[in-house]
Amino acid sequence: MGSIDGIMELKAYDVEDTIFVAVGKNVEKSKTTLFWAVQSFAGKKICVLHVQQSDNAVSLTDPKLAVTKPKQDMFRAFHELEKEKMHDVLNQYCLILALEGVRTDKVWIEMDNIEKGIVELIARYNIRWLVMGAAADKYYSEKLEGIKSKKAMFVHQHAPISCHIWFVCKGCLIYTSTNENRDGRKDSLEAEVGLPLLLLNSESEVKQAEHLTLGSYKQTHSSLDDDDWEEIEGFNFHCAVHSSQSSNIVLRTSKMVPFQTDKAKALENLCVKEMSLRKEMEGVLAREKEEIERTKDQCDEFMKELQVVQEQKSALESHLAESNRNVKDLEEKIISAVELLISYKERRDAARREYENAIREANRLKKLAKVEATSFCRSEILEFSFMEINEATQQLDPSWRIGEGRYGNVYKGILRHVHVAIKMLPSYGYQSQLDFQNGVEVLCRVRHPHLVTLIGTCLESRSLVYEYVRNGSLEDYLECKNKRLPLPWKSRIHVATEICSALIFLHSNKPCIIHGNLKPSKILLDANSVSKLNDFGISYLISRGERVGDTIPVSNKSNPNLTSAYADPEYLETGMLTPESDVYSFGIILLRLLTGRPVAGLVKDVKCALEKENLGAVLDCCSGEWPVGQAELLAKLALNCCENNRLNRPDLVSEIWSVLEPLRASCTDSGPCTGSKDLHCIPSHFVCPIFQEVMKDPQIAADGFTYDAEAIRGWLKSGHNTSPMTNLKLAHCNLLPNHALHQAIQEWRQ
Repeated sequence: MGSIDGIMELKAYDVEDTIFVAVGKNVEKSKTTLFWAVQSFAGKKICVLHVQQSDNAVSLTDPKLAVTKPKQDMFRAFHELEKEKMHDVLNQYCLILALEGVRTDKVWIEMDNIEKGIVELIARYNIRWLVMGAAADKYYSEKLEGIKSKKAMFVHQHAPISCHIWFVCKGCLIYTSTNENRDGRKDSLEAEVGLPLLLLNSESEVKQAEHLTLGSYKQTHSSLDDDDWEEIEGFNFHCAVHSSQSSNIVLRTSKMVPFQTDKAKALENLCVKEMSLRKEMEGVLAREKEEIERTKDQCDEFMKELQVVQEQKSALESHLAESNRNVKDLEEKIISAVELLISYKERRDAARREYENAIREANRLKKLAKVEATSFCRSEILEFSFMEINEATQQLDPSWRIGEGRYGNVYKGILRHVHVAIKMLPSYGYQSQLDFQNGVEVLCRVRHPHLVTLIGTCLESRSLVYEYVRNGSLEDYLECKNKRLPLPWKSRIHVATEICSALIFLHSNKPCIIHGNLKPSKILLDANSVSKLNDFGISYLISRGERVGDTIPVSNKSNPNLTSAYADPEYLETGMLTPESDVYSFGIILLRLLTGRPVAGLVKDVKCALEKENLGAVLDCCSGEWPVGQAELLAKLALNCCENNRLNRPDLVSEIWSVLEPLRASCTDSGPCTGSKDLHCIPSHFVCPIFQEVMKDPQIAADGFTYDAEAIRGWLKSGHNTSPMTNLKLAHCNLLPNHALHQAIQEWRQ
């Protein structure tokens, strides 16, 4: 029995004009049956018929099986899921028919037996025309003449006698089931070739149907002898050739009269279709004839135009001959003009050489004038040979090595009677000679008071020659190596401010220079305790493939995580360096300046101390007594710099510099001494950022920094309109005397 909810709401169908097609839940297997119906019944409405087989309907209604409510809910949920799948399948069939331009509808019922469900739908909807499968496609063969499927056999036997059924396999009609052959009467062939045969709309399908129904008739009328069958087949042939004379043929047996009538009707319909096709072909031929006439007219017009073009061609040929004569005359004139031009060119080249020599001399004098005005703005770089590098480092003696890292080793040396630091770049980071030279040219133009100066290079050994900074690195002071005294907290604020200034200068350079390896060991302190940033721009000299991720070997084997502790997490993940990568490293350095602690767990410790309002517990007591407000301000700034998302990190100029510069200004009453008891150390704010000497006439520029008057005026006169400290454009070039600082310097000198 079907489920009460499992059948669609009954609605009226035009049973005489609707072809129902039984389909299964496998769309691919039922496509051939569906396409056969579409091709065979053009213009008819197709209704998809489906039986949903489900065992759950019994469980939901049988009180013996549905013991508990949870089980009933489970069966209902499964039942709804199966129903959704069935509707998806029916929608696929409707979509296929819609793409073929066929009017479509669908009916379905839910029963535990598919064949009974089909018979039930035939009865409920009073279905007159049904197409269904005779057997599975894999069992199809040309000799298949009967129903092989048990479901099809059941429907054939139990369907109402008013329903005509076509059984199809693999797109071929196998058997036609009518009311007569299902009712047991075998004395009439009319039921097999009557109205169901006339519904077919192609001549080939009619012939196929004739063959199948005749075969069926042979099976049901086996009492006829061979002569009778020859006469029947002969009648079929004469009816196909001489349909108009079908009324004059005399049949030998009265059993053929119904067959003659229906066959004649079928052939008459075929004749009508043939006549309509002939009319259509005549229309097509008429249109093609008109198209040929239009083409002929166009051809005549083209011939006329061709004649005109030929006449124009002759006129153009005469013009061309005259033009050739003119060309010869012009060539002679051009030759004479070229000779005159050559003489002018020689005079012009001589004048150009004189002009270039004059420009070269003017540039040389201009460079000399710049050198005399200020020495810091020189961009020339010295070139050394490998022999000089080898001799300066005592054949790369390990005892002369003062540093090592993933970007190469650093040796101290004496080159041309000057103490220098020589960095040997690693062999795995080789670029082309041209790329290396371009990178060196970029770095040689970078000059800043808080950057280590690049003196020269050796192309043979891919090495860089820097100024030698004697006083060690910030890492040495934080770890108190070689009995160094800890830095006071004021000196640490000065170091942070100076490194921030250097980073602003690098990032504002064109092109932008990202340090990419910022840590305390890269921050050097000179004899006046002025910090200088080292190893900047090395990424320009290392091939791009060697700068991604951790593929570059880490030289510090004792602590392989030390390098990544200062590195931006996004850089470690993606290998992409950004200016925010330096901001992250700067934040870790700020935390180390505050606490003096190792890097491991430092961010977490400071964050917990701030949350518990106990920052003093993590501050470095060796640096002196930190002002609470300034220490908290620096700690919060450092933690903001250490955000994992680079978009959440503060900007160097507008946020970081605006915090550090006031802090540095508030502690200018004493210099950034290294902790020694020498009372005569030079305060850092007395030193000119350009000349690196105690200022004689301090002047305040538009960027807020104080310079020696001679140095800043030389910078402005050489054509610069940017700040020597931040590389940002100056609002104006006016200078303001710093009388307070001048007085302090005079007192210090005394």
